[in-house]
Amino acid sequence: MFEQQPVPERRGHLRPVKPPKAVWVDLGAVYPLGHRPRVFVKDGLDLQTTVPGELRMWDRTTTGHWVGWVTFPIRSSTGTAQQGQWVFSDALTPRVDARGRSQPDP
Repeated sequence: MFEQQPVPERRGHLRPVKPPKAVWVDLGAVYPLGHRPRVFVKDGLDLQTTVPGELRMWDRTTTGHWVGWVTFPIRSSTGTAQQGQWVFSDALTPRVDARGRSQPDP
């Protein structure tokens, strides 16, 4: 039934970033705590730090905000997991890595 439906053409603001651009990702802005009670968990995920990431594309939200598709590591005491997700532009800054690509400082 659904296989016969035409795929709508995407019209929007999608902007691929090629090659990917090195950025700093402010996880505190991506995962805000707000007024949640805070408890220190020694071996928990660190979601309040700034980590290096790679910006792969830009798009606009329905509210007009720019978001970037970014891949970045999330660390805990047991290791690191790669994450890929849309991130508001306010949480991203360019940085310069060892290969000399332009990126924001943390």
